Amino acid sequence: MPLNHLIGPKKRPDGTGLPLSGAVQAGDFIFLSGQLAMNAENQIEGDGIEEQTARTLANIDATLREIGRSKTDVVKATVWLTSTDDFMGFNKAYAAFFGGILPPARSTVCTALMAAAALIEIEMLVYAGDRDTGIN
Repeated sequence: MPLNHLIGPKKRPDGTGLPLSGAVQAGDFIFLSGQLAMNAENQIEGDGIEEQTARTLANIDATLREIGRSKTDVVKATVWLTSTDDFMGFNKAYAAFFGGILPPARSTVCTALMAAAALIEIEMLVYAGDRDTGIN
């Protein structure tokens, strides 16, 4: 199965490339790389978990639009938090993002992240195939 790099390697603030692609399609699935609460200046935005979650999800929403998809196409999210104390605040912002649509399957774990100021990282798996599953 051929791979389609929908969004190529990301860039560091100094312009050098990172060794990852933003979105790769394999068959009917698109894999989005982990997103942080980065603003246009590549700085973590937001002091609290709700703000960082909202910013991270806004970045994911922009990525989805860039590849011609939406949050209704997301089938799985993997979330990393730096503190279990942030789980409820994260859930509040996450629920607001999905609003009235059914949210995707999700795993949430607690760990350190590579960006010291980041409180959250989210990656998503997106379905790009036929939406008619025949299931009632």
